[in-house]
This record gives sequence, structure tokens and C-alpha cells, in this order.
Amino acid sequence: MKEKTDNKFLIKLAALAGEIMLKSGAETYRVEDTMTHILRKSDAEHVDPVAFNTAILVTIQEKDQEPISVIRRVKSRGTNLRNIVQVNDISRRFCKDELTVQQAYEELKQVKGKQYSRLVYNLGTVGVVLGFALFFGGKSVEAGAALIVGSVLAALVTVGKKLRFNDFFLDIFCSIGIAFVSISLKQYLIKDMNLDTIIISGIMPLVPGVAITNAVRDTLQGDYLSGAARILEAFLKAAAIAIGVGIGMGAATGLIGKGIL
Repeated sequence: MKEKTDNKFLIKLAALAGEIMLKSGAETYRVEDTMTHILRKSDAEHVDPVAFNTAILVTIQEKDQEPISVIRRVKSRGTNLRNIVQVNDISRRFCKDELTVQQAYEELKQVKGKQYSRLVYNLGTVGVVLGFALFFGGKSVEAGAALIVGSVLAALVTVGKKLRFNDFFLDIFCSIGIAFVSISLKQYLIKDMNLDTIIISGIMPLVPGVAITNAVRDTLQGDYLSGAARILEAFLKAAAIAIGVGIGMGAATGLIGKGIL
């Protein structure tokens, strides 16, 4: 790829690959490593891919030429290991000359954002809540309560996504619902259940486990800026969950105490 136009297309390929990986929850060092391997297919004198939590910067410079740079803003992030695996596979095949730049770019554009339907996600949410309730020592009573709370959580997440809540307020919204419904179940329907087990199991799908894991991995790789940003992200999610549970418990207890609920 000795022509400048080829390098322009190559930098678009690297930026797209990095953007998909970052949106899918990949560590920043993994994103940079993938982009670096793609850019090394060029004969450019310098290639400098940089990934942050919210942006990607890719620069490539040929000898005696002005550098070419591409910046991509990444506003939404989630966890989709399938997308990461697909991008890795495409980049490896490209680096082995099994794909041209155009073919690799077209294949990357076919990588979908969602792997499963909303129904499957909701069923998975209910299953996670039920699984943790049993894991934390819950019996049949807690299992039944977990199914109800998990269903409520799935409904709240669906509503929050449709209303386009940001992640912080979505976590608060869902946590309020979990605490409120759990206390209501304890008070009126399933009095023998362990309230702590149900609330803790209900918030587990919201806990930022991936963010914490990636923060540690980025920090160990020497990417302190991204590691610190992910730690802050995990802290904000944990704070949102705590705030939501506190509001939900306070509201439910207050309404019950006044005889309104």
C-alpha cells in the first residue's frame, strides 16, 4: 500500500475496527494493539493509534508527507464479546493478506451492534437475578421473589432504553424499582423471604464488573489515563446503584409507614 489514497483507506479501516472494539467493551490497550497491526500493513514512516474511553485518534505519516489523522468520538459503550472476536478475526485475516483493505472494511461494516433481541436480553436479566438469589443461599421463596424482581428490572431497563436515559440515571431508575418492589413483596406478598438476598440479587446485573476488570487490565498495561477513567466510570455506576436503592427503600418504607402503600 504505497499510494497515499490506499493509506487514507487503511486509516479508515483501523479507525472503524477500533471504534467497534471500544463500543463493545474492549480494553484500550487491545484496541490500540489491533489498530497498530492494521496500520503496519502500510509503508508509512510513523503510525500512532491512541484510544481513550470516549475517543479514538489515529495518525499515519508517510515519508516527506503531511500526516493523515482521523478522530472518532465514541459516545456509547457496552459489552459485546462477539463483536470483539469478529474484529480480531477480520484484522488477523487482513494482516495475513487473506483480505484486501476494501474487503476488510466491508466486513467490518457488517459487524452488528446487537447480538440478541431485547426479549433474549430480558430473559437473561431474569435468569441472572434468579441465579444470584440461589447462589446467595436463597430457597424456593427467594427464587419466586427473584423471578418477580428480575422481571421488573427487565421491564425498567426496556423502558429506560426507549426513553434514552443515560447510564447513570438508568442505573438509579432501575435500582429504585428493585428496592421498592422488593420491600413491597416482603410487606404484602412473600413475607418469609430474605429481603437482603433479593435486593442484592436484583442489582447484580447492574454492577459494573466489566468496567472494573478493564480498569485493572488497562492500569497493569501502563495505560493509566484509561484505567483511571474506567475506575471513575465504575465508581459512578456503583454510586448510582446505591443512590437508587436508598431512594427506593426510603420511598417504600415511608409510604408503608403512612399507610399509603
